Amino acid sequence: MKCVLCHGVLKNQVTFRELLLGSQIKNHCCDKCHSQFQPINPLLEKRCIYCRKVSRETVCEDCLYWEKNQIILEPHHALYEYNESMSEFMTSYKFQGNRTLAKAFSSDINQVFKQLTYDMVIPIPLSRKRLADRGFHQVETLLEDAYVDYESILKKRRHTRKQSGKTKEERLKTIHPFYLNQSDQDIIYQKTIILVDDVYTTGSTILQAKRYLLSKHAKKVITFSLAR
Repeated sequence: MKCVLCHGVLKNQVTFRELLLGSQIKNHCCDKCHSQFQPINPLLEKRCIYCRKVSRETVCEDCLYWEKNQIILEPHHALYEYNESMSEFMTSYKFQGNRTLAKAFSSDINQVFKQLTYDMVIPIPLSRKRLADRGFHQVETLLEDAYVDYESILKKRRHTRKQSGKTKEERLKTIHPFYLNQSDQDIIYQKTIILVDDVYTTGSTILQAKRYLLSKHAKKVITFSLAR
């Protein structure tokens, strides 16, 4: 087996990290490559209590914006800081279509979901155009390789410009047209949902999706992303 990032040979044995986590699912990523990604640990640095952004304030300016827009905020779950290494990973994985890279974080993601209590997992949807351009759904692939079951019931009515191509102000003000079919609205009724995206930046996408699901009578919506 080879590391999906550097293509070096991985030893066919349980790593110390996997032994510590008690995981039977492996990250297809060597320790050297894995160490390039910065884990988010709110106990080690000052961060916003909601979105986990590094912040001198208890609640960052982005989350204050969402509070003013009547969005219920709770602590977001994210594994890694969006540093240079994560940016390079996302470029290769999401924008260049190297879908095998999802295996780099399989064990990490699997462990998070083992620790959370929920009824169902819903990935943030892609528009039909974005899915056709990309050739795969990057969030669903992360979940599949981590052996996390999910329901692709949340839909997006129309295509919008990439979030990565927008300014912070544009991201905050973007309206995301999410919807559920009527039968799927019945499925989420009074359910605790984990809503999953690959990257959390300002929270615009995932928090608007959360608000929509709560408006359709989900009991609770927990948010998770690989990177923040």
